[in-house]
Amino acid sequence: MMRAYLVDDEELAIARLRRLLDATRRVTIAGSSTDPRDALAFLRTHDVDVLFLDIQMPGLTGFELLERLDRQPLVIFTTAFDRYALNAFDANSVDYLLKPIEAD
Repeated sequence: MMRAYLVDDEELAIARLRRLLDATRRVTIAGSSTDPRDALAFLRTHDVDVLFLDIQMPGLTGFELLERLDRQPLVIFTTAFDRYALNAFDANSVDYLLKPIEAD
């Protein structure tokens, strides 16, 4: 099973994504945070396979969080804005999901 970590400043977005991932039975949620700084602290000390990451968050953007990681897991950006897609793929993300995220 893949170990995933979820970062989004919206608690409802994390809850929805958690439900969708749990339903696949192929992903274990290692943790989640609505605060990108807390997420950074966790990710510096815990290995995960995939990071579901919002872009626009107060205090630290998803891109800034990635720049501060020593090792980068697979990254799937989750955002309500399509304008960051090119930047996301420049940051070596494997996917870019627009909110609201659907099971399909």
